[in-house]
Amino acid sequence: MSQQNLNSILVPTFRSVTLIDTDKILYLRAMQNYCRLYKDDGSHVLTSMSFGKTMELLKPYGFFQCHKSYSLKVDKVMRYLINGKAELRGGILVPIARRRKKEFLDAITP
Repeated sequence: MSQQNLNSILVPTFRSVTLIDTDKILYLRAMQNYCRLYKDDGSHVLTSMSFGKTMELLKPYGFFQCHKSYSLKVDKVMRYLINGKAELRGGILVPIARRRKKEFLDAITP
């Protein structure tokens, strides 16, 4: 089995079931009853799964729920900014909840 298969997940969308490499996902965002996965190539996938179900699926791959509506891939974090946001590769900013700051900092510290 190839490495890509080990890091890939099947994600239901509204028209298909899509195979996504978890290493390509930067972060996810809750969108009412759905979830949007943002990838490192600038594209995104809107899944028909809830944020909670998507987070359960991605947690074993290094994702951390940093906010009520956001989760990010820990190894994609470049820095934590004092305004309460994490900067990901590509200059993308994701909010970090104040109550999750310590746990987040522990997660990104080697």
